[in-house]
Amino acid sequence: MFFCKLAELELNIEMSISDNFIQIDIISNITIEPYLKLLLQSVFNDIDTKIHYIPYSEYNENEYRNIFLDSNLIVIWLNIEELFPNISNCMDLDSELQHKIIDETIGLCGKLNDNIAKTSNAHIHWISFEDYSFQNSVVLGHMYNMLINTINLKLAEMLYLKETFIDLKYLIAEIGIANAYDNKGKYRWNAPYSKALIESVAKEIYKQHLINKGITKKCLVLDCDNVLWGGILSEDRIENIKLGKYGIGKVYQDFQRFVLYLYYHGVILAVCSKNDLEDVLMVFQEHNEMILRPEHIACFQVNWDDKPNNIKKISEKLNISLCSMVFVDDTSIEIKVVKEVLPDVSTILFNRDMKYELFSCFNLHKSVSIVEVKNRIETYQTDKDRETLKSKYEDYADYIKELKIKMEIREARPIEYSRISELTQRTNKCTNGRRYTVAEIKERVIYDEVKLYSISVSDLFSELGIVGAIEIEGNTLTLFSLSCRALGREIEKKMLDYVSEKYKINSIEYHSTGKNEAMIALFNENFPNATVTI
Repeated sequence: MFFCKLAELELNIEMSISDNFIQIDIISNITIEPYLKLLLQSVFNDIDTKIHYIPYSEYNENEYRNIFLDSNLIVIWLNIEELFPNISNCMDLDSELQHKIIDETIGLCGKLNDNIAKTSNAHIHWISFEDYSFQNSVVLGHMYNMLINTINLKLAEMLYLKETFIDLKYLIAEIGIANAYDNKGKYRWNAPYSKALIESVAKEIYKQHLINKGITKKCLVLDCDNVLWGGILSEDRIENIKLGKYGIGKVYQDFQRFVLYLYYHGVILAVCSKNDLEDVLMVFQEHNEMILRPEHIACFQVNWDDKPNNIKKISEKLNISLCSMVFVDDTSIEIKVVKEVLPDVSTILFNRDMKYELFSCFNLHKSVSIVEVKNRIETYQTDKDRETLKSKYEDYADYIKELKIKMEIREARPIEYSRISELTQRTNKCTNGRRYTVAEIKERVIYDEVKLYSISVSDLFSELGIVGAIEIEGNTLTLFSLSCRALGREIEKKMLDYVSEKYKINSIEYHSTGKNEAMIALFNENFPNATVTI
């Protein structure tokens, strides 16, 4: 019962990078200074940043290998023309030579990646190759060419799920080819790229860092009228709202598709609308052009009350802090009121021509378990049934017994590493504060003395899925993490009992999240002879 009354509070995205320092090492065969270092320090403005530039031809020297030992992030940016100066002359003339270049490029990239991985536990960001600087199109026209795209495809396949692969061609397209290059810099200092492109790359490196660390907003709260559909439901009725595959209705349907994409990547969806709940549910259930359905929504707060109060109720029902929420509305007055009353909530003013970049506060992993997403939403949706059951019992122990909780603790399987990483990064209350990326988990579990466990829970009303994780290294408790969705069921006590029965714990790691101070007392209570290392 230690945490049964406590809600898990999330850190504000602006304050959620737990480390105060990051070392970034950049390996390249071109000159990208002075811009990249200054721009990275600018985008990583909330932490102290130390940056090393390492020439590709020298990366394997002892001087740099020692630097890699302390790396937190390594960026590899190789230019294909520097690797193969005559590459533009063989793009269309000799298929055998093209295959040779492809094989050699993938080979050297694979060797570089393996050598770095042997030296450092840092996450690696690769920058893709590009061919927009080649002048062939002047005489050949803009015909599709396979060479660079094939190299990038093979490199992406090699790095998939291990490293981050940033699409440089997309970034060039975004700012425009004419703005991406610096011919004067290329021929004077071997610095072919403009400050504008390097700034774009720096921002993308930071974005991928946030994704890798799980630093993101977690809940999207949506108005309905003129957001999920065109028109006012209470006035126009269901048959007259604008929603469909053509015309104005397509704007709203496309937005719903985007929202569904967020849902499938772990964002919790809620609805906050001034409407009659029965009418809104009818649209969600019966309108054949709706993309979003009731099963995608964790909480409907639909009534005629003020929106700040309803957003606070959503926060309480879902145990999600206000600073983890994003509210979308089409009315500037509603946006202003929410900003004034709930300044921790991020707001987005919806209009039909808005830019989706406004949603960049969500930093989402490409690989997310759909099963876990559905379990999470089902848990939220059935919480009202748990509250109803709880109201029938004066004794909390009787309620827990009737809830018929089933818990499974097992050694974690590789397919569960992504979920465990997500747990460590999202949980701030019932945790010892240890954060892991998937790469870090894979690095640790290869050692015999490290044992990682996943905790799955179900009860009378739903499958909660994997809601907890424990890691033991020797006789040290190195990871303890339990989702807020499992609080109030005495799961944390059963997890600690399991550790006590199986291991003689003499030390416990503890890292402050700013919200987990109560864990120290819990550890001392359950392991009185262990030292909690702060």
